[in-house]
Amino acid sequence: MKIISKKLNNQFKVIFAKDDSNPIICMQLYIRVGSNWEYNKEAGFSHFTEHLVFKSTKKFPGNSLMERATFLGGSINAYTEFDSTCFFITLPSKFMAEGIEILSEISQNADFNEKEFNSEKQIIIEEIKQFQNEPEDFFIEEIAKNYFKKNPYKNPIIGNYNSLQRATPIDLRKFYTKYYIPDNCFLVATGNFEKDNLFKIINKYFGNWNPKELLKKKIEIDDLPKNPIIQTFSKTISNDILAFVFPDLAESHPDSYALSLAVKAFASGKNSILYTRLFNDEKLIDGIKVHSLTGINNGVSIILIMPKAKSDLNKITDFFFEELSTFNRFGIQKIEEHKKEQIFFYRYSYEYVESLAYSLGIEEIHLGYEHFQKYPEKLQKITKQDVDKTIKTFFKPMYLGVFHIGKKELNKNRIKDRINQKSKVSSQKKFEDFYETTLKNGIKFLLKKVIGKPTVGISLSLEVSQLNENNANRGINLLTSGLMLYGNEKRNYQQFLNYCTSNGINCGISPLTETTSIRLKSFKETLSETLNLLMEVVSSPTFPNDYLDNLKQTYASNLDRIKDYPNYYAEKLWKEQLFGKMSNLINIEGNKTSIRKVTRKQIKNWFKSYFHPKNMSLAIVGDFDFNETLKILENFKFPIYEERIISQQKVMINSSLQKFKRMNKNSNQSIIHIGGFGCNSQNFEKNTAFHVLAQMIGGDTNSILFRELREKRGLAYSVEFDFSSIRELGYFGAAAIVDKHRESEAIKTIISVLDDIKKNGISKQELEKTKNYIRGQRLREEESMLNQAFKLSNLESLGLGYQHYLKREERLNKVNIDSIHKIAQEYFDEEKYWIHVLS
Repeated sequence: MKIISKKLNNQFKVIFAKDDSNPIICMQLYIRVGSNWEYNKEAGFSHFTEHLVFKSTKKFPGNSLMERATFLGGSINAYTEFDSTCFFITLPSKFMAEGIEILSEISQNADFNEKEFNSEKQIIIEEIKQFQNEPEDFFIEEIAKNYFKKNPYKNPIIGNYNSLQRATPIDLRKFYTKYYIPDNCFLVATGNFEKDNLFKIINKYFGNWNPKELLKKKIEIDDLPKNPIIQTFSKTISNDILAFVFPDLAESHPDSYALSLAVKAFASGKNSILYTRLFNDEKLIDGIKVHSLTGINNGVSIILIMPKAKSDLNKITDFFFEELSTFNRFGIQKIEEHKKEQIFFYRYSYEYVESLAYSLGIEEIHLGYEHFQKYPEKLQKITKQDVDKTIKTFFKPMYLGVFHIGKKELNKNRIKDRINQKSKVSSQKKFEDFYETTLKNGIKFLLKKVIGKPTVGISLSLEVSQLNENNANRGINLLTSGLMLYGNEKRNYQQFLNYCTSNGINCGISPLTETTSIRLKSFKETLSETLNLLMEVVSSPTFPNDYLDNLKQTYASNLDRIKDYPNYYAEKLWKEQLFGKMSNLINIEGNKTSIRKVTRKQIKNWFKSYFHPKNMSLAIVGDFDFNETLKILENFKFPIYEERIISQQKVMINSSLQKFKRMNKNSNQSIIHIGGFGCNSQNFEKNTAFHVLAQMIGGDTNSILFRELREKRGLAYSVEFDFSSIRELGYFGAAAIVDKHRESEAIKTIISVLDDIKKNGISKQELEKTKNYIRGQRLREEESMLNQAFKLSNLESLGLGYQHYLKREERLNKVNIDSIHKIAQEYFDEEKYWIHVLS
């Protein structure tokens, strides 16, 4: 169907949509004024004017206008919205001219008198009373008043008693002549007509309508709420009503289509999430209605819940928050079905000329009628990611309004708890293969299902590490985390070991450069016991003094012993050269002096500062029941500690000015380290490219250095090239163990390899081979449930989350020859290398 528009000389716009299937025509006259555009003293005038213009015009006095329409076999009516007033007539197309004349009289020649004015005023006042007595309409108006602050949609379209009582016929005539002008109005005609003839008649009746300048008021709208709103209106009604309110978007907003799909999936229709849960499953409600208070402005969606007479309102709110939490986590499901349903609804608007005219008119008011036929195409472009983004943006608890009308008791504190405790999930809830949320106590947790594995991996990560330490307390994080396994308020160390042994639980703590992780592996049948053990470890460690002394001695001995292991010692010396001897990047132990000085009191304070629930990210991976696991997690109790000032992670760097160092140990071999600084971990694409390049240069199999130093020259048995990155910085290093007499040749070869890559890049074949190897390594790593859990908890702890994990392949695919070459050109510079030789 071709839909076009044309303007008269006075800027009156006409929109045409021809449908010759039936000899009928619908014409709808729109005035761009509604309650949204009214000043306070004009409240309700749009609606009042709509009533009055039907009363009397120059040609149709004394209510004869409606008589005329009926006589012609037509129907005429009107309505007022926030942003417009519409008068519409549908009649046989042979009376098209008569219908146009009627609409022209309404728009230009209304001449209501004082008697008609007073009569209609009283009718509208009674209409207001009727609204007050009709629970649903009253409830919606009260919600708007209390949710909005500045948005004009807070004002009832019908107006209010005071403004209407003060109104005079002069006030309404001024309002009429101000807004009922050609360039503030337009006409939509749909149905059976001949375009040129229709336009000729329209020009006859509307062409002499004089234009006038119109200055509309500036519309103020609200920012999104900063806090949730919970309110009850006491009213004696047969059945109470609940409402849950979220922001809604004007159609001009780029996310409006995505949000409409979200609302549809969550609450609108009998296949919606809420209807399925509350009506079909729980049988607590009679129905759900969704009202959208939006238009040119952003507004709200009001989800009205009609509880059954004996239903517990608090149970309904509990189930609502359960579904909301799941909706936020998993997003929209079966998006194509929802889009299909919306497009069917759109297509049905073409069925009747009246519904088509209405759709075109509303579209013209909001965005422009041209967008109406683009709707299916625009909707089809919406992806699940688009909808999920709007869910996370606009379905936040902080934007939520919870309203209640009636006499039953609604537990507001319980609702506040549910808003704060988004994670509460019903034992009857079915989940997908992944679920994440945050418990009320602050623990972030992630559940991932892997079918068929007998073991379950559990990892709890915290953003605390050696980088939080200073020179005075180096090693305190290692001591704190290590001691946590040596006894808690429920079990001493021996009991802890016995419990692990009898239940097949493996448990260990790994302090890393940016995080500390507690890792456990168990069988799925002992998952409950394992989780309870984990909570004992992290909530009530006793830090026994005798074990503290023992650990101090052990760690100090390890620092002494490192010199007995040339490879580790050589790497430590190179790191001291690169970062500085006092850097907190060199190792997790610190130094012997700082370790000896750490006290039990300091350890307890460190634990209270960093090992609290809000700093915990827990991941569980395996073939286990999500519901049963959630029940366990929700019961975890932690002591409440007073807030403490904690130190932010900061790398201490004081690089040596001496770029080449040698330490002689009278060995027949030289251990060579060559490297420098690289990109940090926050530049994801560059970071990925650097890791790929490191694997090519000195990875596990048939690397470039391996071929050059071992296969071609026979210089070294062991060669490596590693790249490590944290949020603050990255660094790379090549390492080789060679015969002492060939040390110089090896150094030159390593530098030559890096220079060649910097100058010439790498081959496509080399890149694809390496990327395929990395993919294979990932698959092998995925076999371990514990490894998966550790990666998820660690990423969550660093603020990257599950999406970062899922996009690994996407990031790897983006690595190309050019990105690899740019890394080499930026960082491979002989003058910026630190070189250390232990021989």
